Amino acid sequence: MGHRIHHDLYLGPKTLDDPGDGNDIRATEDLSICELVSTAAETRTLLAPTKPGIRLTIRMLTDGGDIIVYAAEGFNRDLETDATFADAGDILSMISVTLARASTGTAPTYRWEILEGNVGVTLV
Repeated sequence: MGHRIHHDLYLGPKTLDDPGDGNDIRATEDLSICELVSTAAETRTLLAPTKPGIRLTIRMLTDGGDIIVYAAEGFNRDLETDATFADAGDILSMISVTLARASTGTAPTYRWEILEGNVGVTLV
């Protein structure tokens, strides 16, 4: 049974539906992709991850206008919070990391960290 785990993970669903303008992207499973479609200038909010080690890719599939994806906890060490997808094919690959460890009476917090897969996305 253990020899099938990678195969079973490969077959699992990996696509997150584009939530649409003004809505939230919630990534809870590893190796997920969310392909964005815009019809005008739009926004999305990328919710904070719930644990470390989740790999997520966001890609603009159809360009009808720029999409700004906002992440309150930031996308990098500089804690830049806005990622602008301007053209079809713009892609951002991330992994969830620990922002603050748990201390007595508090829960740990997590944020996204960009991997080497940023193509065409502008961060501010």
